[in-house]
Amino acid sequence: MKKRIQKKLTKGLGLAAIAGLRSMSAPALLSNYMEKHPSHRLRKTHFNFMQSGKTANLLKVLAAAEMLGDKLPGAPNRTKTSALLGRGLSGALVGATLGRTQRKKYIGGALGMLSAIAATYASFYLRKKLSKKTGIPDAVWGALEDFLVVRSGQKLLHRY
Repeated sequence: MKKRIQKKLTKGLGLAAIAGLRSMSAPALLSNYMEKHPSHRLRKTHFNFMQSGKTANLLKVLAAAEMLGDKLPGAPNRTKTSALLGRGLSGALVGATLGRTQRKKYIGGALGMLSAIAATYASFYLRKKLSKKTGIPDAVWGALEDFLVVRSGQKLLHRY
């Protein structure tokens, strides 16, 4: 039982970290998953909206728009206070939603926020360094980051 909870915690932290790379992708991936695999523990809670098809569709549109916007030259720095706050809140939402399925919404939310913020800085500096070292344009690294976000999110949620 303890091992199962640890595995779910690790997956939850990984999904929250995705919010640090693409703030809307983590909730979009989770909502899409929760729509297909609803949790009875979310019914009659503030997190039930994450299981809605309408929420899943809206979040997917927002995630796609964010992925496109990230490639634009005027895209804001992800470590800017407002962007960082959004990523942290996105990670907290994902962490709290998953935590609620385990009856640990507060710790899940806090860990989700920390995971998203840490991943924001790590991905920002890694992408910057890769662009500088390789000469490959930042937009190409951004597209690879998009692929990583989607695939790793799907893998993390597989058999959650």
